[in-house]
Amino acid sequence: MKRTISMLGCIVLAWFIGFQLSAQGDTEAALLLDLKKTRADYEVARQKFENDTKLYQEKAISLNDFNRSKNELLSKEVDYQKLILKLISQQSYITVERAVKYQNERGDRRVKITLKSALEGNEEYLNQFKEHFDVFTPEMRSGKIYNIYVSLVDNENKTIIGSPYEYRVPFIELGQTAFADFELLKDAENLTVALNYNNQKDEKNIYLKKDASVNVIDITSMQFSQETDLSSKASYDLTLERFSTSDDVYRLVVINLPRQISYEFIDGGSKVSQIKFAQGVNVKKLSLDVYLPDRDDDQVVIDRPLQFQVLALTNEEFKKLEGIDLTQASIDKLKATLSGRENLEIIPRGKGKIEVRANNLYHEITTDEQVTMEVTVRNAGSRRLDNIKISTEKPLGWETTVTPEIIRSLAPEKETTVQVVITPPEDGGVGAQEVKIKTEAMADNRKVDTEDKTVRIQVNAATSVIGTILLILLLVAFVGGIVWFGMKLSKR
Repeated sequence: MKRTISMLGCIVLAWFIGFQLSAQGDTEAALLLDLKKTRADYEVARQKFENDTKLYQEKAISLNDFNRSKNELLSKEVDYQKLILKLISQQSYITVERAVKYQNERGDRRVKITLKSALEGNEEYLNQFKEHFDVFTPEMRSGKIYNIYVSLVDNENKTIIGSPYEYRVPFIELGQTAFADFELLKDAENLTVALNYNNQKDEKNIYLKKDASVNVIDITSMQFSQETDLSSKASYDLTLERFSTSDDVYRLVVINLPRQISYEFIDGGSKVSQIKFAQGVNVKKLSLDVYLPDRDDDQVVIDRPLQFQVLALTNEEFKKLEGIDLTQASIDKLKATLSGRENLEIIPRGKGKIEVRANNLYHEITTDEQVTMEVTVRNAGSRRLDNIKISTEKPLGWETTVTPEIIRSLAPEKETTVQVVITPPEDGGVGAQEVKIKTEAMADNRKVDTEDKTVRIQVNAATSVIGTILLILLLVAFVGGIVWFGMKLSKR
């Protein structure tokens, strides 16, 4: 039993030693030792091939023996070249010197990667084998790194966000640089630069440097065009990205808006007119609130888009705007002096609003009477009202008549009169009842909110005319009798 355990221990120890030697075989020192061995084998095979060549010429050996010697030399030469390539490839290294995020003239976000070959130290390795350059391939002699593939990878979901997806650098010479230029398919502040060369992969998580070659400040808004009712506001989300390392204070200005339209910039719930980027922060998010007036005019026309611009200016750029009418500024003339700008659009929309008025909403009638009243319908909004319908909600058995039932159109600030006749039932009894006057209308294919009016009606019992006359005559006779009787008493 002990002998078996001892043998098992020897096997495990031998496996562990073999594993350690195998792991060390990939180290640089082991490669150099292997290189010397394969070089010696190559020299032996080359010397043997030279001797066998002479013997074959003298017909001292057969053609098979000569070919066998030739194949052995080729095999040893390939083994030697393999190790040299492996040694040099392990020493080959590509550094990412710069990763710059910038904008081109069209406003596209791009990233330019600067790569450099770090093979200068490996020149010594090449010099060691100069005398054996006859077995070197052209690539080995030049010291170049060939076919470097570069990609930009998103740090969050590990997807490629650069176009082209893979950028191929044909080669980089010793100590020289090469460039890979990408369009960013997704905006990012930091990303991973993935390199693939010499059968090895390398990834570097890099924070992008900013370049102010085109714009110092880039302003973007996802809701750049909005439709807004008069007397309402439109809110634009703004993202400001700095392509500069300066600590300038930037003023926020809106140009080409009519004076009757007001605005304000909001940062975290506070009104601001200037911003400053904190150290290491290159992106700020704001909102721009634009307030439309209550009525349209020759400058604010319903359904006519208004284009305007939001600017981010340094103090020097802001001073250049002195004396310029910002409601009618030429953006083309200001382009050269702007740090950043964004084009926005607002489309004023009219809003329909109905007002219903009546001189009297309380009536007293008898069971044989009806209520006739006039209702004034007014367009108190800023857009034409279409298909205004007047209807009633009445108690059971009551009848109503509306003239006209439908008003085809009504311009803003205009009004019209509608006649409403309310008739109680003949045997409906007496008491108080309510009739609701309801309105419906459309404005710009949108339903208009309306307010119902309630008419209160007190119904009293009807009295007989003949009975009333007889009662009056009886009362007159009674009074006359009292007078006559009084006169008789006075004569006595």
